[in-house]
Amino acid sequence: MKATALFALLLLTACMSAGPAGGRTSGPACVPDAAWVAPGGGELQRDALLGDLTGNGVVLLGERHDSMAHHRWQLETLAALYARHKDMVIGLEMFPRRVQPALDAWVAGELDEAAFLERSDWARVWNHDAALYLDIFRFARDHRIPLRALNVERTLVRAVGRAGYDGVPAEQREGVGRPAEPAAAYVDWLHAIRRAHHPDGAADDDAARRRFVEAQLMWDRAMAEGIAAVRAERPGALVVGLIGGGHLRHGWGVPHQLASLGVTDAAVLLPWDHGSDCAELVAGLATAVYGIGLPAGHPPVPARRAALSTPAG
Repeated sequence: MKATALFALLLLTACMSAGPAGGRTSGPACVPDAAWVAPGGGELQRDALLGDLTGNGVVLLGERHDSMAHHRWQLETLAALYARHKDMVIGLEMFPRRVQPALDAWVAGELDEAAFLERSDWARVWNHDAALYLDIFRFARDHRIPLRALNVERTLVRAVGRAGYDGVPAEQREGVGRPAEPAAAYVDWLHAIRRAHHPDGAADDDAARRRFVEAQLMWDRAMAEGIAAVRAERPGALVVGLIGGGHLRHGWGVPHQLASLGVTDAAVLLPWDHGSDCAELVAGLATAVYGIGLPAGHPPVPARRAALSTPAG
């Protein structure tokens, strides 16, 4: 893969991990700290919201991968959902399917943390500090909650980005089926990410744009298929997916692919960073968002580049 194509994929990864933040630090707090809000609506009562969601079958928790505050919120939400529904499976974007045996061994208490990170190939498959996630992994082990690897190898996503879905031999697709056609708004948004990397229009021909979208759809489809498989295996379980926010916003990514697989009841919860752009808080963004406040004494969140501040999954 050319260096420019690889950088584009890395840019997409960063964007797709972002929460719904527009990089703004001024203006009204449209989502108060520690409050649940329905986009396009008003505040929600926590216990009623979480109680209702346990009947959905699938709850998807967004994140910005490098945000400890987001992972603390995920853990708190997982614990609250588990208190209401003990039959739970946690799906993880972080891991490709091939490391599932390591996740099973961890939950069974057969590995210490160092062995788990080594056996799961953490340093290679996920370029983030393990400390961001370890409390979640410990929670699953302590309560014997199964963990499910939802992802595929990044080499597969890169191959689709280089050759398109049909250009990758079927035996190399890790069993991932053809993705459902995306919403036009999702395609437009992905194209905007690509344009941010190529502002002069270089390498932005129709075929390259199509392959760029197909690579993202492969990612979304793989995770959706992983969640749908858990639903088929354990119909009574609550499947909670931990996934970058851009794969979830507006239902464009993973929820859209889930719906094409017959899983139409997925709820999407997103963390909302302090200072995020209130213009993003529109009906359909998510089932609910949760206000993440700044720690005491923390400086204002700096504005980010437009491509990276657009919510992505």
